[in-house]
Amino acid sequence: MNTPIDRRSLLTAVGAAGVAAGIVGATVAHAANVTQPKQAAPQLPTDPESMLRTLVRIQGTTGTERVTWKTRIVVYGVQPTGVQPLIALRGSESSWWERRDERSWVRYSSTLSFFEELGSNRFVEEFRNPLNGYVGKVPASFIRHKEGEFFTTNGEYFGSMKRAFPQSYPDEPLHPEWTLEAGFVRLRAASNFPPILKQPTREVATLSAPVDQLFDTRIATPAATVSGWNIRPWEPWLGMGDAPGHVIWHFDGVKLQNVEQHDADYLQRARAYTPLFDQSPKLDEGPSFFERILTRQPNRAAT
Repeated sequence: MNTPIDRRSLLTAVGAAGVAAGIVGATVAHAANVTQPKQAAPQLPTDPESMLRTLVRIQGTTGTERVTWKTRIVVYGVQPTGVQPLIALRGSESSWWERRDERSWVRYSSTLSFFEELGSNRFVEEFRNPLNGYVGKVPASFIRHKEGEFFTTNGEYFGSMKRAFPQSYPDEPLHPEWTLEAGFVRLRAASNFPPILKQPTREVATLSAPVDQLFDTRIATPAATVSGWNIRPWEPWLGMGDAPGHVIWHFDGVKLQNVEQHDADYLQRARAYTPLFDQSPKLDEGPSFFERILTRQPNRAAT
C-alpha cells in the first residue's frame, strides 16, 4: 500500500537531514584535529622462529594450498668474444608446503618449463644454436623433489644432500640478507647446490614482497616476485663441446594466487605432458631426484 507524503513532511525530513549532516561534519572535523596515536612502522623480525616464518611466506605460504610461480627464462651464451641471447623458456614452479614445527618447514617443489623462441610465445622442441649452427632437441625441463626441501632455523637443505655432504650444509643460525624499504621486503639469496654438480654452477635470486601483505597474518600466501640468474656449463643441446665459455640463465617470476592464472596454452601443454603437473611430488614413487643422482656417483651408491 502506497503512503502519500505531503509537502510539509517532505520539507521537515530534508531539514532534519541537513541538521544531521552538519552534526556529522562537525564531528569529523573535530576528530581530524585530535592527534591520533602513530602506528609503529613494520620491522624485519629478529627472533629465529619469526624470521623462518617470514622467509617461508616470501617464498611460499603458511597455508596449505599449492603455490605456483609463473616463470620466464632467457638463456645467454657467454664467450670470450661476447654475450648473446640464445633461447627462452616459459614455465612454472609449483610447491606444496608443510609445517613440521615452529622451527622447520618442508617444501615439495615441481618445476616444468618449455623452450620457446626468443621474442615470441611459440613453443619449440628443436633449436639451432647461432653460435655454431648445431641443431639439437630441447626437451622440457621437468624437475621434482619428492624428498622435500627443509627450511629450518638452522639452515636450508635436502636431506639426501645433507647426509652425503654434511660439510656443505652445516647447522648455523639464520642470517637472511634482506632489507625493508619503500613498503617492500627484498630478500637476496644464493642456492647452495651440492658439490656433485658440474661446474661452473651458481644461482642467485632476489625476491620481493609487499610489506602490507607479508606481515598480515590473515593472508596465508603473500604476493611476491623474483628475479635472478644461474651460471651453468654449456648445455648438451648446444653442441659446444669444450669451447671456452658457459651459459647464463636469467629468470624472473611472479607468485600466482592460483595456478589457473597461468597462460592457457602453457597449462594445456603442461597437463598434456604429465598428469603429475597437478600433484605434489611427495606422492611420487621411487627414489628422489637427488637420490638418483647420488646412485650414479662413484663410491656414493652406498651412502
